[in-house]
Amino acid sequence: MINKIINFHWARRLAKYQCKLAFGLTKINKQTEFELEPNVRLGNIEVFSGNYAIGAHTYMRSGGELYGNCTIGRFCSIGTNVIIGLEKNKHPTNWLSTALFSTAIEEKYLTRTSDKPTSIGNDCWIGRDSMIMSGVTIGDGAIVGARALVTSNVPPYAIYAGIPAKLIRYRFSLELIEKILASQWWNFSIDKLENLPIDQPELCLKQLNFFDKSTAANYSKLIITRQGVQIK
Repeated sequence: MINKIINFHWARRLAKYQCKLAFGLTKINKQTEFELEPNVRLGNIEVFSGNYAIGAHTYMRSGGELYGNCTIGRFCSIGTNVIIGLEKNKHPTNWLSTALFSTAIEEKYLTRTSDKPTSIGNDCWIGRDSMIMSGVTIGDGAIVGARALVTSNVPPYAIYAGIPAKLIRYRFSLELIEKILASQWWNFSIDKLENLPIDQPELCLKQLNFFDKSTAANYSKLIITRQGVQIK
């Protein structure tokens, strides 16, 4: 009952910034911290120890898992049962046993391995049941197909799929990709972006050129731990 009251209290605070953590603050362990921008919605997922930074207007459906240290950009769409940041070196393949059956053995192994942070860019679409291994960088605008196993970096605006995931094609020409990356459109507010002809990328870029970059969106930062929510 106490946990329900705590979660309800902080859910109301998060709702003021259009944020939602379906799993509730009481399921966050002491070694975990979130830094969220407004309009982030996380379903009922498993969250393991680490630091997570997630940009505005990103959502992640239920059933997924977050591991280690991970950054996710703005405007990302992450499907059901997606696993992000799974450790590559969780079990030693060149030791007598792959099982870390005692605390001392686990600590010994962890001192010899170091999984790098996982990074997902802005405006990425990650299909359901995908698995993204730790240390992988997925570029802005990339698409990861459903049930893909991503073990290496994905370039911006590439479409990757398969086990292991491989390049299928790019969403646009390389010339157009360079222009979109240079525009950094995800830094502008929704008020400006919603009036763009979003179904015509080249026309969008022309209109973006008239935007005053000094008026880019200035999002609040919500620091979330087991103890509560602070606003930066």
